[in-house]
Amino acid sequence: MKKILLLVLIFFSFTSLTLRSQRPISHQEFYQSEWNNFKDFVSVSSNKSVDSSFDIRFYHLQLDVSIDPSAKYIKGNVRCSFASNSDNLTHISLSLHNSLRIDSISGNSRGFVVTGDSISIALDKEYKLGESAGVRIWYQGIPRLAGGMKGLRYEVHNGSEPVIATLSTPYLAHYWYPCKDGPEDKADSVYFDITVPDTIINGNKVVAVSNGILENTTIQNGKFTYSWRHRYPIVPYYVMMAIANYSHYRQLYSDLNGESFPLDYYMFKENDSISKHGVAQIPEVMKFFSEKFGEYPFWKEKFAMSELGYYGAIENQTSIITNQMTSSWLWVSVHELAHTWFGNMITCKDWHHAWLNEGFATYAEALWEEHDAGTAAYHTYINNYAATMGGTLYLQNALDTFNIFQPIVYNKGAWVLHMLRGVLGDSVFFKCLKTYSTSPGFMYKNASTEDFKAICELVSGKNLTTFFNQWVYQQYYPIYHYNFEQDPVSHALYLRIDQAQDSIADYHKLFEMPLQVKIRDIAGKDTTITVLNNLKSQEYRINLTTTVSKIESAVRIDPDNWVIRKIFYKPLMPVSVEESISNVKVISLYPNPASERISIEFPTLSNEASYEIYDQIGRLAQQGTLTSSLTHLNTNILTNGVYMIKVGDNKEYKCVVFVKNQ
Repeated sequence: MKKILLLVLIFFSFTSLTLRSQRPISHQEFYQSEWNNFKDFVSVSSNKSVDSSFDIRFYHLQLDVSIDPSAKYIKGNVRCSFASNSDNLTHISLSLHNSLRIDSISGNSRGFVVTGDSISIALDKEYKLGESAGVRIWYQGIPRLAGGMKGLRYEVHNGSEPVIATLSTPYLAHYWYPCKDGPEDKADSVYFDITVPDTIINGNKVVAVSNGILENTTIQNGKFTYSWRHRYPIVPYYVMMAIANYSHYRQLYSDLNGESFPLDYYMFKENDSISKHGVAQIPEVMKFFSEKFGEYPFWKEKFAMSELGYYGAIENQTSIITNQMTSSWLWVSVHELAHTWFGNMITCKDWHHAWLNEGFATYAEALWEEHDAGTAAYHTYINNYAATMGGTLYLQNALDTFNIFQPIVYNKGAWVLHMLRGVLGDSVFFKCLKTYSTSPGFMYKNASTEDFKAICELVSGKNLTTFFNQWVYQQYYPIYHYNFEQDPVSHALYLRIDQAQDSIADYHKLFEMPLQVKIRDIAGKDTTITVLNNLKSQEYRINLTTTVSKIESAVRIDPDNWVIRKIFYKPLMPVSVEESISNVKVISLYPNPASERISIEFPTLSNEASYEIYDQIGRLAQQGTLTSSLTHLNTNILTNGVYMIKVGDNKEYKCVVFVKNQ
């Protein structure tokens, strides 16, 4: 009985894991997993500083990697070539995690000192500005994971088959090879020779995947070496390897210029069928992004994806790693492919500007949804991004890895682009994106928020300082209160919009944004206009020819959600209604709010003087004749609510809003 129970438990545990791995992953789960993976090692880069005295030119990694999860070990060397940024360069500083032992350093080195994860290398002479040098670092050891999650990670798939991969964002490349870590310094190119046992597992040969082109393979002493060559600028944390008994599936893609390059997929044998189905749309996504952002930046080499069976995904340059390639993970593949332009080719200057990587890739998901399913689907997709959290989009503490991949970087980053599209219009907005992503000043280089802003201002001809300040460098969003009244004679609609967030701590006090106003008359006809909202309290006159009901749904502010905001209809908020003839003046109406009666003081009018009271949906509720300059009107017959009284004669009138309470 115990054996049967144990078998049942194993079966259901396995079934549960299988189902969980295949079900769709939500955006919240994906971004939350990214976030959680970082908060366990907040201190990883707390003392990190960038050595700007030299410029990395080239890395050549040669590693022998054990594939046994119970005997994790790497051994090899890394050659690092660099150029001096000063006239008296005598030392350089690289990083390597202290779990790995340095055996020796050769080349232009005369000695080194290791302090924690930092290697200070004394050079063989003083190097002048622009002079080149190089060192080769021999090392070995058992690689340690940051927070148990990232670095050079050993796992298994299909029960017992090894899968080894590097997960190095944002400062974790040094957890497995010596480098100048972080986004600030791109090597011009990277060579990577990966040596693994020449073995077959479950019918498939163990394969080692990396960036760029596989130029050579060699076999010696029962080991197989894969020689990969990547000849594009690259940051150290996008250098990668993935090792498993992969099945290899290839599509050939022809770009808009007629150039062809491979789309390579390294997938698990047990998932071969569903993975092939899951990547079927990748060529179409590639074509769509190429039209929007410019040709695939690494067309001389390849685009590849490698399956891990764990984690989320990382946009390693030319060679993405991903948990799975199923159809339910297509949006993740779309996100990572978009990083090819925003993250790989154009890399944020530093992690303060992380939204230029993650916000752009997240927004690209919505663009694909729009392309694939239409405008309504685009707006639904955008609205699913929760972007009302606190904090600034510009990360104040870029050394805190806990902060770098917070949801705000993804969600609000995407929303800022969505709002910019609303401000600039489609034609100008997409021209801005393509100009940015094809600019020689940024291609294969780094960029900051100010760089992107400058491109947008150049293309649009607009000053966008206020826009970027309020949405990137300030916190939160506007809270709008609004009310409206309509002149029953001229049909002019008077709209008041207040910003009410100024009393809330940490909120930016005043936002300046264009707002769409959608007005629906009693016949169901819609009128949409755009107003500029840039004051704490602002009123607008909108000329109409039809009657509008005094209900919330008749006037909607930002109906298509082009602005991060909260909005509340305030039917008791006073609205000024201009009279059609300005020389009629009501001196006062009191009390307001009223209960049983109101008193009106006004200049003497002709015998035809009269009044009309309309309720909030425009119906005539009471009328009569005025007999003196001070008239008292009984309001007992009126129900509680907001009313407008029109006072005047056949030639001129004045409208005043009042509230009736019991």
